Amino acid sequence: MEQEQEQTYYIDNILKEQLDNVKIVVTKKDRDYVMVIDGEEGSGKSVLAMQVAKHLDPKFNLDKVVFTSDQFIKAIKTCKPNSCIILDEAYNSANSRATLTEVNRSMVGVATEMRQRNLFVIFVLPTFFDLDKYFALWRCRALIHVYFDREGNRGQYIIFPKTTKKYLYLNGKKTYNYSKPPSPFPPCRFNNHYTVNEIEYRLKKAEAFKKRVVSNMALRWKDQRDAMVKELYHNFKVSAIDIVKRLESWGARALSDREIYRIVQLADD
Repeated sequence: MEQEQEQTYYIDNILKEQLDNVKIVVTKKDRDYVMVIDGEEGSGKSVLAMQVAKHLDPKFNLDKVVFTSDQFIKAIKTCKPNSCIILDEAYNSANSRATLTEVNRSMVGVATEMRQRNLFVIFVLPTFFDLDKYFALWRCRALIHVYFDREGNRGQYIIFPKTTKKYLYLNGKKTYNYSKPPSPFPPCRFNNHYTVNEIEYRLKKAEAFKKRVVSNMALRWKDQRDAMVKELYHNFKVSAIDIVKRLESWGARALSDREIYRIVQLADD
C-alpha cells in the first residue's frame, strides 16, 4: 500500500498516483495547482504538507514554507517555475477569520503569476469550510483532510478530489461534516517525518506567530487610541489641537491635526 521515498517518509500509493498526475498537468500543460490540507491542531497536517511538497518539488526546502500573506506573495514572485509553496496555518493562529480573508486576497493578487510560473501551492488550515466560497469551490483543486484515529493517534488522512470537494463544501459547511459526500478513496496513512529541519521549522513558525501577535496587539492599541480620540472630541468637546497636546504631555507619539480629523471623520461616516 505504501511506497518508500528516500527511506525517510512514504507517500501512500493512492496519493502518489494523484500527485504524479498533478505534476504532469503543471509541468507539461502550463498550469498551476492549489491544494488545501486541513485538520485539527496537532494532527500532523503541516508534516504531511511538507511530504507532499517534497514529492511535487524535489528542491523543496524551508524557504518555501511561509506563514503570512506578505511572505506568501514574496515567495510567489521570486520562486522558480514548478516550485511548491506552503502557506502554513501557524500565521493565522491569533485570528483565524481575519487572516483567512488575507489568504483569499493574496490568492487573487498573485493568481496570474502563480499560473505563469506553473506553481504548486498548498494551504494548511484548521478547516476547509472557513475558506471563501470562490476559493474553496473553484480555485482549490483538491482537499486532504487529516484526522486522529479513534485512539487519538495521528497519521491518517482522506483525499477529496475536485468534484467531491465541491459538494463537500456545499453540503458540509453548516455542520463541518466531512462525510457527505464520502471520498471516493479509502483512508490513507503518513508517518511523522519532516522533510525540512524540524528545529528550524519550529523556530521559523514561532517567530511568525510572535510577529502576528505583536501585529494584533498593535491593532487593538490603535482601536483603543481612536476610541479615546473620538470620546474626547465628541463627548468632552476637546479640540484637535488640545488632543495633540494631551497626547504629547502623556509621552505618547504625537498625532497631527490631520490624523485627528481623519479619526473623527471615521466616527461621523
